[in-house]
Amino acid sequence: MYLVVDIGNTNIVFAILEGSFVKYKWRISTDMNRTSDEYYIWLSTIIKDKLDIQEVIIGSVVPGVAEKIKISCYNYLKKKVYIINEDIKINFPIKLENKKEVGTDRLVNSLAAWSHYKEASIIIDFGTATTFDVVNKNGAYEGGIICPGINLSLQTLHSAAARLPRIAVTKPEKVIGKTTVKAMSSGIYFGYIGLIKHIVELVTLELEYKTKVILTGGLADLFSENLGIHNIVQKDLTIEGLYLAYKQYKVNKND
Repeated sequence: MYLVVDIGNTNIVFAILEGSFVKYKWRISTDMNRTSDEYYIWLSTIIKDKLDIQEVIIGSVVPGVAEKIKISCYNYLKKKVYIINEDIKINFPIKLENKKEVGTDRLVNSLAAWSHYKEASIIIDFGTATTFDVVNKNGAYEGGIICPGINLSLQTLHSAAARLPRIAVTKPEKVIGKTTVKAMSSGIYFGYIGLIKHIVELVTLELEYKTKVILTGGLADLFSENLGIHNIVQKDLTIEGLYLAYKQYKVNKND
């Protein structure tokens, strides 16, 4: 078994993998002020018997937090800890002007998508930002699009307008809202449906060939059914991609 940790700007996901199968999964909020000792206590609570963890794999877009979790994982589990894109480089072709700009999460999502389907794909990740990552038909990272995240948009709307309440993301029954809350809900939900559909259309036109559309992240299921385009939901794509990057490294190391 492996402990895989996906550190995002908003949440941190801890997953226990048996082979490539996600057996257990926990989520906590990302907090820059937590110490390695606090993560140690948290780990000792969720992984009481330590299971049979062989090694630990960490992917992060928050470097300061990654180092604290690396220390806590090693101190508690006494196992080798790898940080993807630091200890292990991701073996995936990148067609960018500055290859260092693309985040670990976006690269491992692309790696996992290509590994699954061996087809051109657009990976849409509903995170702090809503990102679109494009894998071309030759299996290379072509580039992407970064949009404001859905919850971030709602938070900004609430903060900037005194009379607009804080609301949760839900699917409205109708487009035309009869209350402020329903109007906000409609604007966010159908606004992002329109944004996603149009960006997918523009990317497909630019590539000049069809792609798979893969959704991941916490809100993937909520948006999947109303997109009006065929799509696949893979909630654990980032976890799978981190594990794949690790396995590639191990195979190449043994060659």
